[in-house]
Amino acid sequence: MSTKAVLAGTAAGVALALVVTELIKRSKRQAPKSIKLEYFPIEAAAEKVRLAFVMTDTPFEDVRIPFKEWGARKATAKYGQMPILTIDGKEIYQSRAMVQYAGKLGDGSLYPEADALLIDEVIGLSDDLARDWMPGLYSGMNPAKFGYDGISDDDKKALVIKMRGKFVSEILPKYLQWFTDLLNATEGPFFCGGTITIADLVVLPQLKIFTKGVVDHVPKDVLEAYPVITTWMAAMLATPKIKAWYDAQK
Repeated sequence: MSTKAVLAGTAAGVALALVVTELIKRSKRQAPKSIKLEYFPIEAAAEKVRLAFVMTDTPFEDVRIPFKEWGARKATAKYGQMPILTIDGKEIYQSRAMVQYAGKLGDGSLYPEADALLIDEVIGLSDDLARDWMPGLYSGMNPAKFGYDGISDDDKKALVIKMRGKFVSEILPKYLQWFTDLLNATEGPFFCGGTITIADLVVLPQLKIFTKGVVDHVPKDVLEAYPVITTWMAAMLATPKIKAWYDAQK
């Protein structure tokens, strides 16, 4: 057999292997028979997962458990927390694991291997922001969580103003600038350029809540000084699938 024929055969074999590999990857991304996502009737930790299912056209049961019914469900939850994702009868916990799983469904474009490190960096920064927001959040919801046991209502109000004021003036601006820098580093409008990934889906509900005017002592125009962020958010909310999702929630 000539060298040319051998090379041609090798090339054909490589091409076939690549096709088979891609078919295997696609089969792994196929949605399971049933998906159920349980969370409270709010966005918070579950919203990024919901959005990932929406963007990949993955059917799922969106179960929203009223706060008053949480006690009964909590007793059977592995870690005593939600969200809880049930895939073909198997319960999965931790929302970051959930969104990474959901991002690999469909064609996998929400969590592409080529951008995985950047995506994980953005998600890690989002995790840091969530951690730094916790004192401000729980100062109003559950101050005992941070050692403020048995304080009076007046002291609680003063604590909320203090903690959230510090968050707005000192902490949040750092993150908004970092997110701005990450967006500016790409050709935009999203964190990985022209395509939405789970990085965008993680950050969107996290920042959007601050614009709704529902968080006391956090001005709803708190993002306005960061036009790159507001432009990105507008592009996200104008995306047909995301727009349809939120329109249906009204």
